[in-house]
Amino acid sequence: MTTLQTIISELKTDDKSQQVKELCDKIQKEEMPNIDNPDHLPKGPNVFLSLQVPGRNDKEIGFVTLERESPGMYITVFSTIKARHLGKKDVAPKRQKVWPIEDARPEKVLTSYAKTYKFLRGEWCLSMK
Repeated sequence: MTTLQTIISELKTDDKSQQVKELCDKIQKEEMPNIDNPDHLPKGPNVFLSLQVPGRNDKEIGFVTLERESPGMYITVFSTIKARHLGKKDVAPKRQKVWPIEDARPEKVLTSYAKTYKFLRGEWCLSMK
């Protein structure tokens, strides 16, 4: 059993969507100290997890989010905000790229998100299928 499967088995609910949400809440809480610009993280009722990644160039900051598109359907979204807009409260990141997640099982959703996160951080994943 993998570490992720062990954590999932310890959750108190059998609802897959709720399991994804609880796992994302734990990850978000652990990663908040590593986020330089928490005020600009994409937010919303269906945004389960938001982490900061490098932008496409030196003039922007990037964010990768895990979002629920509909019950049982998830997407990973890469959004950016221009560095000159940091500190402005009325400027939100803009979506640049969306990847659908084909499987609704919590371990598959989070594994797919993690692969995209690593890719956007510049870490090469051999299994980016």
